Amino acid sequence: MSLNRNQLIFIVLASAVVGALAALTASNFLNSGNSGLISDFYATEVAVSVSPSDFINHLKTGQLDGLLVDLRSQKEYEKAHLVTAVNVPAGGMSAQQLVLAFNNLPKDKPFITYCYSSYCMLSKNVGKKLAENGIYAKHLTAGWYEINRDFNDYIIAGKGPGILKTDGNYPIRPCQTDGSGELSC
Repeated sequence: MSLNRNQLIFIVLASAVVGALAALTASNFLNSGNSGLISDFYATEVAVSVSPSDFINHLKTGQLDGLLVDLRSQKEYEKAHLVTAVNVPAGGMSAQQLVLAFNNLPKDKPFITYCYSSYCMLSKNVGKKLAENGIYAKHLTAGWYEINRDFNDYIIAGKGPGILKTDGNYPIRPCQTDGSGELSC
């Protein structure tokens, strides 16, 4: 069966129209899919992120937005940490140990974690493992590198969380260890 010139032109044009429609449909589908992903990303980012500046300002006025958890090693924590932070050295912990450690922390305020830097994935990975086990944590949008650089007045050394000296008459009593490793708030 041979095709005449008009039939061949019709087939080529019909193929081009069908191809263009398929490309347009695929483009719209992919763009709407990305829009949803982007929207979900920002909704999640806003829900779990805590500004260190806001956190410090709230501490200075007597507000405790959450229990601050330093995820770095115990040695690094004892050398220096952000005031009021407790330590859960997550880097060497299994998921089961991590869940147990967070289950042993007071639950009257949300957990707010930080690790080595704002780009450090430890805090995000810990948050994911905790969420998979029904424990939800927020994270500071800065890590130790930025905290040490930008909030030096709020850094202390030692085994305990410490007490923030406030601007007013707002004594802050963060969680303290009672010597046996148990926390009380």
